[in-house]
Amino acid sequence: MVAASVSVAVELAAGNEASGLACMLASLLEDNVRDFRSRSLAARLTRGDVVLLASDRGVAVTLSFRPGEILVEEGAVPGAPVLAGKWLDLTKVCSGQRSPIAAIAARELRVTTGRGMRVAAGAGVALSVPRSFYEDKGEVLARRRRVVIIASVVLTAVLVTGIVFGRRRRTR
Repeated sequence: MVAASVSVAVELAAGNEASGLACMLASLLEDNVRDFRSRSLAARLTRGDVVLLASDRGVAVTLSFRPGEILVEEGAVPGAPVLAGKWLDLTKVCSGQRSPIAAIAARELRVTTGRGMRVAAGAGVALSVPRSFYEDKGEVLARRRRVVIIASVVLTAVLVTGIVFGRRRRTR
């Protein structure tokens, strides 16, 4: 069990016998509740169970959000909301390479409703990582260049418009 600086502990129920999926989830959650206030807050406020299911391998892990802790258990708790997808897509989420929110939006993960759907949203926030963690550096630089170019074009257009209208007013 690793206690985070914001008093949210992450416990791996199976210990050394845990699956790779459970270990990845526990590691990501530990890092997130330690390093990000918003994710720590989401973990502290979330209550209930959510299942992550690698549907092509039949591997399931349940995250149980409790006061002050997150328990990572093998298997699926009946009736809990389920985030399901292919093993590879799920491991990208569990290792912090892909945001669960982005994976759901891209239909790489499916959400099956269950009791307490708010826990699925809370888990999504607690598991999410900033885009800069999983984006290719080239994509980030290309986007920044596009933003700078667009901002320069807009600023130039505003300045030219101001100069042209300013001269027209003075000549009248």
